[in-house]
Amino acid sequence: MIVTCEGCTKSYRFDEAKLQGRPSATLRCPACKAAITVSAPPAVGERTTRLDIDADLIPASTKVPSGELSMPQSRRISLAVLQGKDSGRIFPVDRPRVVIGRGDADIVLNDSEISRQHACLEIHGPKVVLKDLGSTNGTFLNDVKIAQTELENRGEFRVGGTRLMVILTDTESDLETLE
Repeated sequence: MIVTCEGCTKSYRFDEAKLQGRPSATLRCPACKAAITVSAPPAVGERTTRLDIDADLIPASTKVPSGELSMPQSRRISLAVLQGKDSGRIFPVDRPRVVIGRGDADIVLNDSEISRQHACLEIHGPKVVLKDLGSTNGTFLNDVKIAQTELENRGEFRVGGTRLMVILTDTESDLETLE
């Protein structure tokens, strides 16, 4: 890694191994004795793989429900992974706001093209809203990059290389019994 002294602008080669797992270290410039702070680069699994074809598109935004978040009275909400490394997994949505991402999220997906906190689902009673959280590669509905949009039952969307579907089902207590 190359580090540059802000005092005298001299550049030096620095071996990252000398950080020994620490996030940063402060060194003295041999030429001017100014402090040089060296930060460890993010680990390979910590970086979002940038997809230029997706990242450079301008997101579309639609009017969505706003106000207080609340779970629907008579429906259960799930998120199914249709395509990607987590294909086949189903995540129950049990809170009115869940974050989807690669790390530090409520729903964690194994996809390097997804940001740590990529998008979120916000539940406004019977309405489900999908919002991009400023992700590197964007969130897509029908191959259109979105900032936010309302999702219908069985609505599909894509984050990184993962395609997901929102599933709304009636709870058993609301189903009539045949006798």
